[in-house]
Amino acid sequence: MQKNKQTPGTALKVLLEKHNLNCNRLAKAINMSNAMVRLFVLDKSPISLAAAFRLAKFFKTKPEYWLNLQMQYDLSQAAKDKSLARDLDSITDVSKYSFVRKPHTSQKGRKKTSKKKITLAGKRKAAKKVPGAKPARRSRSK
Repeated sequence: MQKNKQTPGTALKVLLEKHNLNCNRLAKAINMSNAMVRLFVLDKSPISLAAAFRLAKFFKTKPEYWLNLQMQYDLSQAAKDKSLARDLDSITDVSKYSFVRKPHTSQKGRKKTSKKKITLAGKRKAAKKVPGAKPARRSRSK
């Protein structure tokens, strides 16, 4: 994988300097919060689809430019993630994976639990036995 030093934030910083803008002016121009634009410049927040369209419209670029920068940045960050690398090591590829179902374990030794079916009539009887409980209403069919 090639190393890409241009992040969405550095690209945005370059454009701000080129056009003699600051984060506040850009934020007002694209109708976003100043804090959000600053987070983009610092690469602390990813460029969303909506932000890519706003930046593209303002700087006369394509949304794909911003989204590709974000994707390349995300991929480079993921490549540095050691935890993710360990997780990926445990995954086999599709050509080596077995799709054969494993047999179920034996039912011996398991305690059987009986599931008692409770019918509507049984529910009415149970409700009648409880002191103070209101009897179940019967639906009237015409």
